[in-house]
Amino acid sequence: MTDTPQPWQPGISSNAGPQDVVTQLKGIVQQLAALVMAITGRVIPGPITFTSAVATLTIPQSGVQANSIITLTPTNAAAGTLQGSAKALYVSAIVPGVSFTVSTASGGNVAGTETFQYVINTTT
Repeated sequence: MTDTPQPWQPGISSNAGPQDVVTQLKGIVQQLAALVMAITGRVIPGPITFTSAVATLTIPQSGVQANSIITLTPTNAAAGTLQGSAKALYVSAIVPGVSFTVSTASGGNVAGTETFQYVINTTT
């Protein structure tokens, strides 16, 4: 009778016992948990709704940081038209841990009916 070769598995020797496998699996779980902790809270979505004609709007968001990248996506026709005009929105200020402000490029007021979604990406 011949033994069938087993495929090689990184980090586990061919004569590893059950305790060795459990130790290896615990290490993998710890590494995955550390990865989840590193990623959690770095991507934050949210809505922006203009309810009046203003040129700037401050959005409270405690997750924003000085190095955050904020992407705005129009979610109605009024917002799409705004982004295609000289009044297009841009992020004009960030107060880390508190808020960010969007302003029109021209300084003119929005119509007051625009809706957007934002995504905040924060790198380490």
